[in-house]
Amino acid sequence: MGNDSEFYLRETRNILNGDTSILQYKSKFGYLLFLIPFLYLELPLYNVVLLQILITSIAAFCLYKITEKYFCKSTGIICFALFLLYFPLQIRNFYILTEILFINISIILTFFIVFFKRYYLPFIIILLLFLISIRPNGILFLFSVLTCLFFFLINYKKYLYLGIYLIFIFIILFPVIHFLNAYIQDLNLIRSLDKGIIWGYSFETGKICRSSCLSVDLINNNNANTLLGLFKFIIVNINEYSKIFFYKIFWMLLRARPYYSDLHNLYILVFNLIFYLSFFYGFIKKPKTLFSVNIINFYILFSIILVGLTFADWSGRFSLYILPFIMIYSSYGILVFVKKVFNMVNQKRNNTT
Repeated sequence: MGNDSEFYLRETRNILNGDTSILQYKSKFGYLLFLIPFLYLELPLYNVVLLQILITSIAAFCLYKITEKYFCKSTGIICFALFLLYFPLQIRNFYILTEILFINISIILTFFIVFFKRYYLPFIIILLLFLISIRPNGILFLFSVLTCLFFFLINYKKYLYLGIYLIFIFIILFPVIHFLNAYIQDLNLIRSLDKGIIWGYSFETGKICRSSCLSVDLINNNNANTLLGLFKFIIVNINEYSKIFFYKIFWMLLRARPYYSDLHNLYILVFNLIFYLSFFYGFIKKPKTLFSVNIINFYILFSIILVGLTFADWSGRFSLYILPFIMIYSSYGILVFVKKVFNMVNQKRNNTT
């Protein structure tokens, strides 16, 4: 059980009892929908865990196939192993929380895009909508696809299709803005920004805090919890907000926390070195012509920016959403490093003989 587990279980029971509607939970109804069959059939909660593990296995295979296509079979195996053996990721299978389902669906969705066929399109749309319904930041995947499509049409001078694309964007713009405004208002985003660089932790006092966890004062001016209100809020507090933005991103990617044990932080930092250093090498060597590669790149970028703009992270979970995609690139860097080590060892052995 995590902090939100009781909420998910309680509200799912309320829906089954007819006390509330699933449509009232704009940002959570996908996971409530996922839990309904288990509670309706009165199954023990470990069945949720078993299904999450099964979906994780499918996602791991998808990750293997994606990485194999981008690089080679060996990198696919490395990525498969990194994903399944990274403890902070896999422990999420044993929680009644949204994280692992969101991560797995994003990987499976990416698989269908990477190996795209026309008859996959209904599956892609269903998975995308389900992803957004589990956690609203799933809409970043839609933004990534639309961004890549825009550059693709311009690059290949498909101006007729570009016109159709712009009309489509105009049509969906208003429902998307309405969705984002409802989400921002539902979570009281502007008034939640004082929860700190790390949610609920004050660097100034070095202690857990309940409110006013920042060392700077942000001017609110009673801005509404909407996209426009958030934009005004950022402009008024541009200097302070810029510092907070980069600090949040730093702690998101670092994943270590001041309240973790030294051993816990050491574990995280060692894996950070493995993931990030090898990521840069793999990113440079990535396939340049594949449409799906750019979708992954933009999804990683947009996810990082979103954390900087909005919520502080508590336990490093926001970085888990993009970590499997970072592992795709890291696997190639690790493979090259291992090959160089083996070549050096063989060369020394040959010199001595």
